[in-house]
Amino acid sequence: MNLHISAENALVFALSCLVAYVVYRRTQYQQHTNPPGQQGRGDLLAALTAGAAALVMFAFLFGMGDGSAAAEPPSPQNPVPGTDMPGR
Repeated sequence: MNLHISAENALVFALSCLVAYVVYRRTQYQQHTNPPGQQGRGDLLAALTAGAAALVMFAFLFGMGDGSAAAEPPSPQNPVPGTDMPGR
């Protein structure tokens, strides 16, 4: 089974992975248990949290979704007279 991933969704995922990588690399130098001048291990939990937060933020920012609402055709039936329509 093949799953089509749109270019926008792939870009959002790639950007969130980049954010997670940058956070992981930046936390290597902030470990207090390392001898001075040596790299430590990065904070994996902080990197995953930052990547997940970036994914959600970018998805809301770019309006990502599965596209099902945009592909739904309008109803061909007219509304029944005498009924209340929300929003009017």
